Amino acid sequence: MRAFATGGANGDSGLLDADCPDVYFTSAYGAATAVVDSGTWQVVHEQDRLILPYVSRPASEIDVDAATPYGYAGVHVDAGCSTADVARFWSRTVEHWRQTRTVAVFLRFSPLDPASVDAVRALGQVQLTRRQDTITVRVSEGPDRVWDGMEGRSRTAIRKARNAGLDATIRPAAPVDLAAGAPFRRLYESTMIRLESQPWYLFPDVYYQALADGLGKALYLAEVRDTGGAVVACALVLRHRDRAHYHLAGSDLSAGRVGANNLLVWTILAWAAEHGCHLVHLGGGLRPDDGLFRFKRSFGGFRTQFWTGSVVVDPERYAALVDGRARQLGVSPHDLLSTGFFPAYRATTH
Repeated sequence: MRAFATGGANGDSGLLDADCPDVYFTSAYGAATAVVDSGTWQVVHEQDRLILPYVSRPASEIDVDAATPYGYAGVHVDAGCSTADVARFWSRTVEHWRQTRTVAVFLRFSPLDPASVDAVRALGQVQLTRRQDTITVRVSEGPDRVWDGMEGRSRTAIRKARNAGLDATIRPAAPVDLAAGAPFRRLYESTMIRLESQPWYLFPDVYYQALADGLGKALYLAEVRDTGGAVVACALVLRHRDRAHYHLAGSDLSAGRVGANNLLVWTILAWAAEHGCHLVHLGGGLRPDDGLFRFKRSFGGFRTQFWTGSVVVDPERYAALVDGRARQLGVSPHDLLSTGFFPAYRATTH
């Protein structure tokens, strides 16, 4: 039997970041995400065969709840695990949550690991919900094959950007690149505001500092510059083994009209293909099949399903927290539960 272990960013869990299947499972990434929610990164695992990372945060004076670090992790189930292995791991994990007064857990699964979603589904103890699909591009056959697989409109936009004198590069990100007021921060934050994204997409300084400190050389910055050398589009890229993730991106609106965003993504895909990556995960849109999703799909990728899971560990305490939140907002518990937000006691009625 494999050893069951728990731990946090500053604890000895026995799990090395190098053993994790993707960047979203690592302590380096999880600890950065935890600072946004004033929580702590935790992981339960049986070596590298079964892994469940999460951020634990206060739900009341005595309770906590948990959620997958922003991004895509959920539960990793190695292909060699049996149904009994998964069931035993899950039982021990739930018992750990009960001992730590964890009321509820929200999981965001990896679109690149559908087998793990199926393994969790077979447990019959997690409420699974399919969210917006994401786009993944296979780059293992080289940049020429990637170029040939793109939609014509995307190739045309890249040529247009180059004809306008735009130039793109990708390099390891430095702490100064993520400082407040830096071109990346300015473009990303202005883009989120322009798109009327949710406030939590505007990350604080401490998040970027922790991300740079934790990921180090695995964090890259892609930039598009105009003829005067000004950055007009940029993106953070996370690299882990043979995968790259298009993490956060922003651009100047006028530069976007001449293909800056297309050139940006193409540069990331070509770089990944030339540096040993097999897959580049571009993520999805803000809403199902919206313009952002169609833009990402134009690079020749394939749809990857994104699933979330919800677990009520302590139904009695969960109901009490929902009732308390409902009284605070002047609504009924049913109103909160009907929002579909999980956990419902963190919902608003808007």
